[in-house]
Amino acid sequence: RAAEKPAAIPEYPRHGKTGIQPTKVPQTAPKQDGVQRLVDIEQKMAEGKGRGYERWATMHNLKQMAATLNVYQEYGFTSPEQLEAAVDTAYQEMRQTSGELKALETKLQGKKKLQRQVLAYAQTKAARDGLRAQKSEKDFIIAEAAARYFKAHGITKLPARKALQAEIEQLISEKDGLYNTYHEQKQRFKELQTVKRNIDQILRREEPHRRKEQSHER
Repeated sequence: RAAEKPAAIPEYPRHGKTGIQPTKVPQTAPKQDGVQRLVDIEQKMAEGKGRGYERWATMHNLKQMAATLNVYQEYGFTSPEQLEAAVDTAYQEMRQTSGELKALETKLQGKKKLQRQVLAYAQTKAARDGLRAQKSEKDFIIAEAAARYFKAHGITKLPARKALQAEIEQLISEKDGLYNTYHEQKQRFKELQTVKRNIDQILRREEPHRRKEQSHER
């Protein structure tokens, strides 16, 4: 590992049966049963787990090591360093999308609030124009609150209600699409993070054996 200097590749494709796919990772997380964390059997046994648990954990670890190496190879990694870089990239992508999602949600909430104020203001038109015989104090309070809102937000001309509704629907559609992207990125990040942790655990377990073999060779 010390001699390897992998290139900084931000995204990694899965390998297909016919060879390497295009260089960009698909937005959809790879479909599979999912890789689970390896169990630290020695630690669990020290905590008082029985032989039955040990047998289960041994089989579990064998299956997860096979699944881990399978994912590692399908992404095309050639070193743990490349895997670590991919984990960092996946995390940054997820964080960026999360920020965009929050900004979009804030914008959507603002448009919905504006819509409520426009509707409320429109419903008080009769009272404001003096067309209603029995003027309601409540109507004037609502109208004044809406007027203050418009002034505070620099709105000098009220938007058409149909256009505002169309804008809200467009924002909702964008939000749904962005949320799906975030969910897929989160799945990919969790998968890569689990693979990295398993690889680290496998390497830590194998290191004492390598040192022991090297001492015997000397």
